Amino acid sequence: MMVTKRSPEKQISVTNGNANPAKRLKVEKDENNKTAIQSQAVLEKNKSKKRNESILINPELEVKIEPDETRRSQLNSSSHLIRKFENEHFTLNSPDIFSHTHCGQVPHVTTDLCSTSVNGEVSIVPLHSVLSCVKVLEKLNKSLADFVRTSNKIVLNPFNSSEPYDLTSFNDQLGMSVWGKGGRKKITSKEYLCIVKICQPEMFVSLSDVVPSSVNKKRANKSCYRTLQWVNEAITYLSDNNTVTSRLLAPIPGSGDRQLMMKSANLLASRQVFGYVIERATLPVEGWEDLVKDIVSILPDSRPVFMLGVLNEMEMVKAYNCGCHFVDSSFLLHFSNKGQAMVLNSANPTQLPDPSKQPDSSSEEATNDSSSEEATKDFGPSLAENVPSEVTGENEDKKKKKRETGKVLIFKPEHYMPSKSITLDLVSPVYTRQFCKIAENCECFTCQRHTRGYVNHLLITRELLAPTLLMLHNTYHVRNLVNTVKDKVERGDLAKYKETLDEVFKLKDSHS
Repeated sequence: MMVTKRSPEKQISVTNGNANPAKRLKVEKDENNKTAIQSQAVLEKNKSKKRNESILINPELEVKIEPDETRRSQLNSSSHLIRKFENEHFTLNSPDIFSHTHCGQVPHVTTDLCSTSVNGEVSIVPLHSVLSCVKVLEKLNKSLADFVRTSNKIVLNPFNSSEPYDLTSFNDQLGMSVWGKGGRKKITSKEYLCIVKICQPEMFVSLSDVVPSSVNKKRANKSCYRTLQWVNEAITYLSDNNTVTSRLLAPIPGSGDRQLMMKSANLLASRQVFGYVIERATLPVEGWEDLVKDIVSILPDSRPVFMLGVLNEMEMVKAYNCGCHFVDSSFLLHFSNKGQAMVLNSANPTQLPDPSKQPDSSSEEATNDSSSEEATKDFGPSLAENVPSEVTGENEDKKKKKRETGKVLIFKPEHYMPSKSITLDLVSPVYTRQFCKIAENCECFTCQRHTRGYVNHLLITRELLAPTLLMLHNTYHVRNLVNTVKDKVERGDLAKYKETLDEVFKLKDSHS
């Protein structure tokens, strides 16, 4: 006789069917109570969220924030920029510029060359560049600075200031989207804080929902709420974990809206943070100086203000003049990748190079050379290759647009067309037979050993040495500009120096 075994599921169902009805009703009642409690908690959370959002949205719930006129008048003197921000672990001297790096190393430049190019003491490290080595750091139990063997202080930034494309639709309340060579990856606040604990940077910027000034008011309010929430989570994490010695930098959201950014700055002014970050991508393309001054005026004077993502040397000086203590050098990567060499004489900005006076500047027969057209492509890896064209807003017509040859170029980065910079386009064939320094009186590594014609040859033949030499030249050049700014600040002439640069840029703009 064959005996069939009853399955465990049926045994359980039979057992439950024979259970005491009173006990079964009690279990169901407890489950209903638990569900009701969870629903109530979700409702309370949503009410709290809407209440926090309404503080930023509804002007009736909070008085409009106005700048501190006394502090704002002090910003005009620029004497406050000479500061020393001390900490038990490090010291920062302002004004200064931080090096934009890829996983702690300056793009295109090796460590030994970096030491000879006066590279600075602080490195900005975008989060996307270290995601692939986080597990290695955790296994080796090493900090990021020890892993890359650098003596620079590390600032971990979740937003890549060198690629400020409009990717706002990929951020949500759970986390921030980080774009790397492998594509997009969602990073939550908890995951990011764990990465900070593993990498052990001296400073780190909180997660921020960075949106440009072109978004609508509703999207701007969402970015403010998310950013402030992530800052609060980071503050709570640092207070609960005494082993984490990294200092928090709070980003100021608002997407260029004056009242939103003022309210956000007013709320963050009372938070326990080391400093504040203003992302250039959140500001209007032009006319942002008064807004930055108003924001800085209501922030504590004892904490540094960083502006990350400036577009050129003119915006560097504007940021210092507005009260920002530190900027970054992410724009140098764009210049070097596109074959642009900075030629602005920081000591005498009105003196500009004249390519027509250089030897043998006529090479009209080379203007139709296909190799020159091929050389106009960017050097090095670009995150734009992994970003859909409908997101970046780029098209083939813009990429293939020919540059004007034989003149000092007003360089226009593709993501901010109105921004301009005074550079030489060394891809142009007019520099093929110019055997002189890139910039007169420049003592950088490149100008001491090589000429414009040689760099032009490297660019046309697509040699990897070309962006390396340009990065060394541009880094040295911008360092001289920062030293000039320090000198002007000590003399109290920064505002006058900024006006002089404004006239030079307007003059070049009229001739472009």
